[in-house]
Amino acid sequence: MPIGASGKKAIFVSAILLVYIVSLVMGSTEVRRRSLQLSSESTASDRVSLIVLVTRVDQMTQELTAQLSFRLTGKIASDEVTPAVDLKFFVNNVRGEQEFDFKKGRRINPVEVVFPLNGNLNRYPFDTYRTTLSLLVTRPEVHGKARTPEEPSDTAPVAGEPSEVPFGALALEKASPVPLSIALIADIPGTKFMGSIDRREDSQLTAINLKLRRADNLIMVSILISATMTSLAVTLLFIVLRLIGASKEQFSIMPLSMCFALIFGLPALRNAQPGVPPIGAFCDYISFIWAELIVAVSGLLLAWKWLHSTISQGSK
Repeated sequence: MPIGASGKKAIFVSAILLVYIVSLVMGSTEVRRRSLQLSSESTASDRVSLIVLVTRVDQMTQELTAQLSFRLTGKIASDEVTPAVDLKFFVNNVRGEQEFDFKKGRRINPVEVVFPLNGNLNRYPFDTYRTTLSLLVTRPEVHGKARTPEEPSDTAPVAGEPSEVPFGALALEKASPVPLSIALIADIPGTKFMGSIDRREDSQLTAINLKLRRADNLIMVSILISATMTSLAVTLLFIVLRLIGASKEQFSIMPLSMCFALIFGLPALRNAQPGVPPIGAFCDYISFIWAELIVAVSGLLLAWKWLHSTISQGSK
């Protein structure tokens, strides 16, 4: 039985409502899918508990910013934020100090650290990034005599192999590593986090390996905007081609205003994509640049057709 006009309208409206409801459900659970929580506990009685809170991700400058908070447990602590011994903290910070001295009896304040991101921004919105947060806490050597440069260390790298301690061998000279308990929280809108925690038990070096990409809803918005730009440009081209082939009585230059509007409107629509890089990314060669070119050509065709018609009428 064929479906009438009213039935088609009902199906169309129902489809729109279904898509709207699905988008609401996906949006309400989006935080759980993109955020990350990692933890790795140490069983040592004397340990440092480190809370890593990711506060900012900048794909443009390829940097990840995190706030590090410290809690002390055992004989190394006067209280949970005041060390009873001198401590030294090493971290692969790219915008500031990489070594922090926590003096005995002085409160340890939170530290803000910037880590490097490795990725390709031009692959937006499918760009991915990786980074490693290398963390190490040491205290002065207390058992036996201190190591000297002439004495081999258990943590010294084997000849011919790269060192697994990014802070160099001096980070463990005349010092004992302090066990670390790690808790990481990463929740940045528009970014999806994945990762793991790796430990070296011999040196107590802790490495947090993170992988980042754009969140699913951001990717969908970017694809929708790109498809919209292409659809507008192709539709305008069909309208112009139809008018060019029409008779003089049916010819109209009204679409010319649409051409001018889209030439200036498409860049604004393109920049509405969340976190989009400057013009020149791979996504621009898929939609934006071609859409601008199609609109410009459509405007020129329509203008030349109007000019030709005007000249023909004037010569008669």
